[in-house]
Amino acid sequence: MPADEQLVRKAPTVAHVLRVALTGRYSWLFVALLAIALTSTSLTVGLVVDDYFHRAVLLGSRIFTDFLNSPMDIFRFFDGDPERTSRMVDLGFVPWWTCGGIKASFWRPLTVFTHWLDYHLWPKHPVLMHLHSLAWFAAAVALVTLLYRRFMPSVGLAGLAALLYAIDDVHGMPVGFLANRNALLATVFGVLALIAHDRWRREHWRAGAVLGPLLLALSLVSKEAGIATCAYLAAHVLFFDRAGLRSRCLALVPYACVVVAWRAVWEYLGYGLANSGPYVDPGSEPLRYALAVPMHAPLLLLGQWAFPPAESYLVLGFDKLLVLWLGAVGFLLILMIVLIPLLRRDRSARFWGTGMILSLLPACATFPADRLLFFVGIGAMGLLAQLLDGVFGKASWRPESTAWRFIAKALGLFFVFIHLIVAPIALPIRAAFPAGPKSTEKYYVRVDLDPSVEGQDVVIVNPPSILHAAYFLVEQEVAGKPVPRRMRLLAPGLQAVQIERTDQRTLLIRPEKGFLSWVFERLFRDEQLPWSVGERIELTGVTIEVMELTADGRPAVVAFRFDAPLEDPSLRWLQFKDEVWQPFTPPAIGQRVVLPAGKPFWSW
Repeated sequence: MPADEQLVRKAPTVAHVLRVALTGRYSWLFVALLAIALTSTSLTVGLVVDDYFHRAVLLGSRIFTDFLNSPMDIFRFFDGDPERTSRMVDLGFVPWWTCGGIKASFWRPLTVFTHWLDYHLWPKHPVLMHLHSLAWFAAAVALVTLLYRRFMPSVGLAGLAALLYAIDDVHGMPVGFLANRNALLATVFGVLALIAHDRWRREHWRAGAVLGPLLLALSLVSKEAGIATCAYLAAHVLFFDRAGLRSRCLALVPYACVVVAWRAVWEYLGYGLANSGPYVDPGSEPLRYALAVPMHAPLLLLGQWAFPPAESYLVLGFDKLLVLWLGAVGFLLILMIVLIPLLRRDRSARFWGTGMILSLLPACATFPADRLLFFVGIGAMGLLAQLLDGVFGKASWRPESTAWRFIAKALGLFFVFIHLIVAPIALPIRAAFPAGPKSTEKYYVRVDLDPSVEGQDVVIVNPPSILHAAYFLVEQEVAGKPVPRRMRLLAPGLQAVQIERTDQRTLLIRPEKGFLSWVFERLFRDEQLPWSVGERIELTGVTIEVMELTADGRPAVVAFRFDAPLEDPSLRWLQFKDEVWQPFTPPAIGQRVVLPAGKPFWSW
């Protein structure tokens, strides 16, 4: 045999190298480095949306001084104080329809500390802040790998599950979005708690009895979603703890005490949720939360296992959303049928499945989004690895049924395509654009303004995204550019908007589908709060009055009466037209104009 042919035969294949890397002693390091490599695109992201608010709170802001909280409260966006909220509305940081009693306040001191370090060690270098987040992501992936090695039937399956988790594109946004670092920390400490608990219960490592509850507490003060750790603790009691029932139940008491104490402190310090449409507090609104679970859970599982992303909830009308929900339920029923033989025979699979389902519950407290799937994905990728082994390997649990094998193989090929081909391609893209596709960047109000704007109110007639436009003032401040004295956001721009001028100072605005038609617009006011014709909002320089309501009770026509004539130099008008920002000239008295709907980013 020629020497070169011998070399070819002896040369390790890619599959062999991958197998060794995933089953070796340092598999945790391999998958962590792989995860960093795929998400390193986030290093160029810089600051986006909520990051600007965090910067203002931690470093101080001239324009926000009137309503900023303690530097340790960067996640206390609204505190339920109507006076503070009214000041935010008057400045223009939030839209005019914001509910005075809105509360969106989260207790995350450990995560806040990591941001405090960023803004005091390298405040002008976002790339280092993103590198910091990458380190937490790498730690989360490494620890999940160790978790799989403890609970999977074989090292090979543990390696496959770890690979699937590391390259899962649902992780893109939390890694690339600095303000969502909380998800990474909650996962790190939650998984550490599970490992400590398992060592205590199965290896009699006494330190785990103390460290487990302590680590759960650290997960909870990183992000409220850390409570999903309890989902896997419950699954551990059911499927891995071999002590007596009484002993197993008593082992969970310290964790229950931690959760009760955390919730008590959370409420005592004034944190909570109220009057915000997409968010619901299970503790104070149990009925509303119970209704949200069956609506959100199928979409979240569909985003985890298949496609489209769970964020599709945000962009679909009711009819299309219903079709997607029904499709999700149908897909999950097929998946469940295929998984039943595995779940019957394998306790590891039952552990992963139970943890996955129970960890969905906290994720259902807000609108479906892939960023909520860190804990759900632990169980899902564990199950998926075992399913693929049954479909393409020689697992003992695989049934002989021809029908099962046909369906399972089709599903397995689909999962290979989604999770081993598409996911590692999509992950770098989603990490590079955590706030949405690149096309959303046009929604930021980025225009060159001369210094005279500091004595003017900027009136934005039709911002396509309230969330992007709201950060205009602080973006200007961070960039060292002239900052308007106030900002006014009038009507949503992703639909056609009719503007009629009734007198020298008044505009009558009628959006095609009414105000608050998009879920992000309802972020600032729960849709269940009633409106009434004649309701007024008094702001500096303008009075806003609801003139007509839609059939479902939202404002349909709103009058904006300015204190000064619309041509007064104290007002600077902008519009979003032809996919760019440009000046707007109010129509003549008695005339009307129609601004066309902006092209939504999901339409391309």
